[in-house]
Amino acid sequence: MTEPQHGEIVLYSYLWAREHDRGEETGRKARPTCVMLIVIGKDGRRRPLLFPITSQPPGSSGHVVEIPETEARRAKLRTPAWVVVDEFNTDDLAASWALEDIKPLGRFSRKFMARIAAAAAAAIRAGEARSIPRR
Repeated sequence: MTEPQHGEIVLYSYLWAREHDRGEETGRKARPTCVMLIVIGKDGRRRPLLFPITSQPPGSSGHVVEIPETEARRAKLRTPAWVVVDEFNTDDLAASWALEDIKPLGRFSRKFMARIAAAAAAAIRAGEARSIPRR
């Protein structure tokens, strides 16, 4: 993948915060992951924030966005599904070994991405979001 685009869904070996806290360095399985909010790293390279998508109903965390049926079809996902916005990986997808396929699975609409961005921003502002750097 040369230039990740906002809203793309990629198959990515996501590293959950709980796995990172136990000292693990690789995700246990590749999962659909939402590419979002491209940021510039200290080295000047673009890095996306990668939000995991799960089919497991949310627990006590209120920091998820349910994926509507139309968005799931657009992104080639099954429902029910949620985007978790209180944790994310940062990675350089152009050089990442955690990216399973350079071809995106699908893409969310701009309108839905705005909902995800607002929920992620709220979690970050509340100090309830975790960034897990990869590399």
